[in-house]
Amino acid sequence: MAAVDDKQMAVAQGDTFYRPSEGRGWKSLPELPTPEEILAEENPDLPGNPVDVPWASKDLYLEAQYRLLRCDAVEGLRYAVRHFIERCRKAPSTPVSDDDFICVYNEVRVKGYLMTRNFPVVNICFSSMYQINWRNSKRLLPGSIMAITTQKDQFRSICKIATVAQRLYTGGLDQDPPLVDLIWANPEDAVIDPNLELIMVESRHSFFEAARYVLKNLQRASEVSSPLDKYLTGHHSEDTVPNFILENPVMNLSCLIPNNVSNTSQTVQAFKSKLATHNLLTQEFPDLQDTSELDESQLEGLRRMLTNELAIVQGPPGTGKTFTSIKFLEVAVANQRKYGGPPIIVSAHTNHALDQLLAHCLHLNMEVLRVGGQTKSEELRHFTLYRRRQHGNFSTDAKTERLEKERRQILGKIQRLVEHEIFGDRLVDRGALLEAGIITQEQHDSLVDETMNSSSALEHYGAFGLWLDDSRIRAKVLQNRWLTRFELEESHANKLLPEIDYDDDEELFNIADDEDEQIRFKGKYLKLEHVWSGKPAARLSSSGRAVSRALKESDLFAIEKDLRGAVYQHFQAELLQYSTKKFSALLGNYIDTCKRLKVCRDIRDVNLVTRQGINIIGCTTTGLTKYRGFLEGVSPRTILIEEAAETRESDIVSGLYPSVQQLVLVGDHQQLTPKCNIQWLSDPPYNITTSLFQRMVNLDVPFTMLRQQRRMRPELRHLLQPFYPDLSDHPVVLSLNNRPHVPGMGGHNLWLYDHGWPEQTNNNNSKFNELEAGMVVRFYAYLVANGIDPSEITILTFYNGQRKLLMTKLRRHPSLFGLTKFNVFTIDSYQGEENDIVLLSLVRSPEVVGRWQIGFLEDEHRAVVAISRARLGLYMFGNIENAIAAGHNWLWTKIWNGFSEQEAVRRLEGLPLTCQKHGRETWIKTVDDWGDNAGGCDQRCEETRPCGHPCSLKCHFHPCVEQLFCGHGCQRRCSQKCYCDCVDFQNAQMQYEARERPSLSQAATRQTLSTAQRGAQRFAQGNLGGRGGSRHTTEALPGWQNFSENPHRHDEEAAQTQTALVPFKAPITTVREVYQSVALVKGRRVEGDRTTQQFELGKSSVSGHEDKLDTPVETESAAQAMSPSQTSSSGGLGLLVDIGEPVESEAPVQHVANMAPMIIPGITRDMNSLVIRPPSEEGRAEEDEGDLIQF
Repeated sequence: MAAVDDKQMAVAQGDTFYRPSEGRGWKSLPELPTPEEILAEENPDLPGNPVDVPWASKDLYLEAQYRLLRCDAVEGLRYAVRHFIERCRKAPSTPVSDDDFICVYNEVRVKGYLMTRNFPVVNICFSSMYQINWRNSKRLLPGSIMAITTQKDQFRSICKIATVAQRLYTGGLDQDPPLVDLIWANPEDAVIDPNLELIMVESRHSFFEAARYVLKNLQRASEVSSPLDKYLTGHHSEDTVPNFILENPVMNLSCLIPNNVSNTSQTVQAFKSKLATHNLLTQEFPDLQDTSELDESQLEGLRRMLTNELAIVQGPPGTGKTFTSIKFLEVAVANQRKYGGPPIIVSAHTNHALDQLLAHCLHLNMEVLRVGGQTKSEELRHFTLYRRRQHGNFSTDAKTERLEKERRQILGKIQRLVEHEIFGDRLVDRGALLEAGIITQEQHDSLVDETMNSSSALEHYGAFGLWLDDSRIRAKVLQNRWLTRFELEESHANKLLPEIDYDDDEELFNIADDEDEQIRFKGKYLKLEHVWSGKPAARLSSSGRAVSRALKESDLFAIEKDLRGAVYQHFQAELLQYSTKKFSALLGNYIDTCKRLKVCRDIRDVNLVTRQGINIIGCTTTGLTKYRGFLEGVSPRTILIEEAAETRESDIVSGLYPSVQQLVLVGDHQQLTPKCNIQWLSDPPYNITTSLFQRMVNLDVPFTMLRQQRRMRPELRHLLQPFYPDLSDHPVVLSLNNRPHVPGMGGHNLWLYDHGWPEQTNNNNSKFNELEAGMVVRFYAYLVANGIDPSEITILTFYNGQRKLLMTKLRRHPSLFGLTKFNVFTIDSYQGEENDIVLLSLVRSPEVVGRWQIGFLEDEHRAVVAISRARLGLYMFGNIENAIAAGHNWLWTKIWNGFSEQEAVRRLEGLPLTCQKHGRETWIKTVDDWGDNAGGCDQRCEETRPCGHPCSLKCHFHPCVEQLFCGHGCQRRCSQKCYCDCVDFQNAQMQYEARERPSLSQAATRQTLSTAQRGAQRFAQGNLGGRGGSRHTTEALPGWQNFSENPHRHDEEAAQTQTALVPFKAPITTVREVYQSVALVKGRRVEGDRTTQQFELGKSSVSGHEDKLDTPVETESAAQAMSPSQTSSSGGLGLLVDIGEPVESEAPVQHVANMAPMIIPGITRDMNSLVIRPPSEEGRAEEDEGDLIQF
């Protein structure tokens, strides 16, 4: 056991205390960039990175990976600093502010130090000169790297490096001035002068944390050997069995046969027994297609995973690469349990992909350990390293206790230095000045003699108290000089400059993701603040010379009183300068002790893995190197990388510990590639975005491609044929029961809507297309009106500007009010995902025909992802002529052919819709063509309601039923009260009428439309677009009641495109009524891009009861605003009372997008009409007759 502990200790120490080698080469560079790197005027010389030929040596290969990655991580900050210097040179009197390249923080000052268990953190305040949406901004992310200089120097010679430790919003960035915590790259750079004004610069185009630990471990990789080195250099491309398989080739494969009814025969059981002792070296891999859940190519991929040092499996869209990975892990864990062995490390580029894989492992009863705290899976939160430590019942060992005691001792020294010698409640300690050589022994002795022992000033303020006398002032007075200027600048900036939101709403980086690191931000806080100072001299212009003369006095009391305040300030400044060196030295000792404590924690975690029988350890690819001290300690033999083709090569190579004998790469090099910060590094000869997966394929390393897809309908898969010629369809996608037609599309499950509408560019230089977005949103609403659940529709686009525009339009569309979530994503954030229906917005379309440009659309990897996410229907909107003409690789010609070969595009006719009720086809060519389409055609509904009246609405999907809460149809005519003979209705009606009714002002905030209120089972309409054997029963989107001035007819102009079922809770069950989805009062229609005005309810013509709505409904959801007790009471029928108002109206208006539908409960069908009035100036309803609302 001692030998094992010694080995673990060596591993943990090697990671935590790694020091680059001596010399000037790449192996000698420190972990964080140096000031010399940041201040360099030119880019460093970079080696090429060939991706299709072998390397001459491992050292040259690792050097290229290191230098390219370091440039990608550091170049953004280097450029930002050079850009800052250049702007200072051009306009020296103008403060440098933010632009497209840099974030500048002025008025930076140190507030204090938080001495945590892991490292010391410096707390700073700053001015950003702008109003910033800190909750969503990507500024100052944990792990971001900062360059800091003084206000006086401005990077001429001073450049300090720091990283962001944490960015608390509450109590941090929400303060005035804002606060953030940093970690100095070097203790020698520590600042303790709270009055020293600093400037901090951040790059918008780099993120260092993702590369920091990889860089260190690339250096370490050059010092050790691995069985996989021969593949990395390109000198080996043959299948080779791992050493641990050679040592024990017998493997239990019986877990591949599921324990279901069809596999209980004696023949199958005998076959399972045979599989339990299968020899991978001497026996042919068994054919399990008929007895397992794997197809032929998946079995071939599994065989490769089990028998090769480097196993590469390509999984085209929908082919089940994750499923194949799970089967591999299932076999590996079964044999690990049988024969013993270390845990398997599972890693992925994103937390989302990792969590999906680990969740499957949990369901198969594997012991899983999730390293890193950024999991969003509630299921996995119980299996994080942090949680498992809490339940590990570990006692603190003697070494840890000794180190913790040592840490507290050093902290005590730092605390005494800060709180007693430098700052403190008393004046400066004369002994500290003498020790620093700031005053002489004679000056020291002159401050106190026997006659002063009883002085109150001496007792309260120290030796300098009596000497300063009236020249002693509180330091706050001096600080107010710069604070006042700071506050004025902040106020001026907030008043004159617009709010700038730097959030691009993409998925945030995987950063600082150790849940245990929450502990590190607890500790002793040392505030850096002078309580007392000296009064400045009256003649400031000559005070410097006068102070210099005064310092020569051996008796400090000989200095004239008016000058003593200035001399004392000089003593404070000199002591700060001297103490900074002492503080930095103690800080270095503190950090060293914290590192030794980390080594102890790593060893504890290794022991936890053994004691708890962990089978699978999961972390992101960044975590492979970030947590190396722990992960290497468990001596893993196998690492599986999911999303390997989207992961940087350096991330994987740096995580190949000496114990690793097998590397399994699962991904698809034809989909998304790795990303980089500096775009030109992705081009030849640097090729930094070429993955290890791709390079191995280029070097003819054998791999297996999964060939049978289970996602897309055949016509959708046909689009991928040029990119995956060997891809075939599994029988499951050929069945209409499993892949029904898209409702309302008449069997057109694939369509290309071609247009020539011009694109635009937003303030963030992102492209968008207003008219294209409008068409996509109207089509989305049409699909929802046809009974498709919004969760089953995804909108994809290549540009974030278009994504934001689409979200805005969806939230404003009247028929979609009440929905709280829309699936709208950029292509880059949707790899690995899928949905029933995908609407794809291409955006790019030139203002001038012939000036063809497509930008991101030219990336074949993105295009493949975009056209392969849908299961049932794919609808593409864009200028296909522009895409074809601007492309240089025939990409969009291939995609165009896929549509045209299947007659899924008619450029002159538009988009075909098919009414589910009448089978009538309608063509939509422009946004205006949608008109008042309600999910059907232009005919009237013509169905007879149960009440006996014909439905006079436009054709709509939802049935014209009127059902009471007892479940029966209404037995009376529309002009009469609703009634039913059943006992349930009678009892419920009496209880309902007897209850105490809330006032409308109270009730208005109790109910809002809910996404759960989308009702009515989907119809199976065959080739008319019905869902057939739909997997779901969903409800229609709630809508708005049709308002009309005529009680006897529906105004044709007022009839809206969609009917909706508006449920309300009665004492027994739910009543559903059919209503229209756009409000119209006196010709004023509510449209998606218009604004609304809230109105009050007046008296009911039936009940005679009058209630007034005095308080406008807030623009947040009423359900969020009210307490649970308030929202739980039963209400009546929900009626919306927002009406449309033109933008140019003088009436008070609110934006539709920010407004919750206002619901008034307590209204039942016995109310035939209702009076609505605009509010008066006093906010009360007038007594005259208002607009009539007809049910």
